[in-house]
Amino acid sequence: MGLIKKASRRTLRRRYEAAAEAGDADAMLFLGTVTANDDAAVSREWFRRAAEGGNPHAMYIVGLYLEPHDRVASRSWLERAADRQHVDAMIKLGVLDQATDPAAARRRYEQAAARRSAIAMFNLGLMHEPTDRATAIDWYEQAVEAGDADAMFNLAKLVEATEPARARALLEQAAAGGQSEARERLASAQ
Repeated sequence: MGLIKKASRRTLRRRYEAAAEAGDADAMLFLGTVTANDDAAVSREWFRRAAEGGNPHAMYIVGLYLEPHDRVASRSWLERAADRQHVDAMIKLGVLDQATDPAAARRRYEQAAARRSAIAMFNLGLMHEPTDRATAIDWYEQAVEAGDADAMFNLAKLVEATEPARARALLEQAAAGGQSEARERLASAQ
């Protein structure tokens, strides 16, 4: 790496550090990200400071870091991030609640789906599939519109008896999107 690039990176980092020390939570998040490979403890500290400074993505990251050893604190950070419209935090809380409180999980997924999360739409399809086929199809269709290959595969399975041409097209689209079960199903049909 050239001397100019090294000097530019050092200068840029000093500016971010100055902004972070002045209370800029976005700068703290940036520093947490760029130090992650070099010093995990320093990185976690920057993420913690950014979370405490109000950055929703940092709150989400802190929640993930804490999950293995402090589930209560982890959930608290995830909830704070979700309250600030962090979609991944909403989905994570939905996953955590799905086994014990399906209604809460559904609400979290619906919040994330309202923000156009294909993952949330897919999860809502999965939740409704055993009891409400029409609602499951609706959620899968929305996830398909958002480009979710797993939703394409699941929707294909649901419509294959009544709409075989559509099911085939969905399987082909899912396979093209990297969905391995769709590729296997297409290969076995030939």
